[in-house]
Amino acid sequence: MHREFLGASESDSLAAAADLMVSEGTDCLVVVRGGRPVGRLACREALGVLLDAESSTADVETGVDRTVGSAMGPPLPAVAPDDTLAAVEEHLVAEGVDRVVAVEEDEAVGVVTVGDVLAARTLPSGDAVGGGAFDEQPAGEPRRMRTQPADADGGTDPAVDTSTTDAGESPTQGVCEACGALVPELVTANGQAVCPECREA
Repeated sequence: MHREFLGASESDSLAAAADLMVSEGTDCLVVVRGGRPVGRLACREALGVLLDAESSTADVETGVDRTVGSAMGPPLPAVAPDDTLAAVEEHLVAEGVDRVVAVEEDEAVGVVTVGDVLAARTLPSGDAVGGGAFDEQPAGEPRRMRTQPADADGGTDPAVDTSTTDAGESPTQGVCEACGALVPELVTANGQAVCPECREA
């Protein structure tokens, strides 16, 4: 898992959170209250709320600044740091998400992405690093959370376009090239391996 990950609180500025997602090249922030994960901020939902706010004359006239809480969705699936890789894969596929939050003693301590799962299949185990805290940031600003030394590798998830195949070489599960979700079955559309939902879009 990434022991350093991007997060925000419900009261943070939505515009600042969106700017953080763009600058860090990620499409999702973990929303926390204290250290407990209470939601997720996906780029699509953030964009929708920001566009609504821009077109709302009431917001313009009153100078309302939308917050992360106004756009966040339900929390990402939670796993324990000592859960097996198979258990994490089950959550990713069953929930149709591209990442889960590792939670220990009711606090978020890391994030596991689809890319992490695929990479873990080829890397030796036992490289995890413990300890750490939240980065200090001004109030109202999204932050990078870390549970490892600042110079350790972490951050955003890598792009992944790998899928698994059965003995007949037909796709059985993989990462949608359009939305990045790990799904149990991919279909081909316009030369891309995509999930059924993106094919219909």
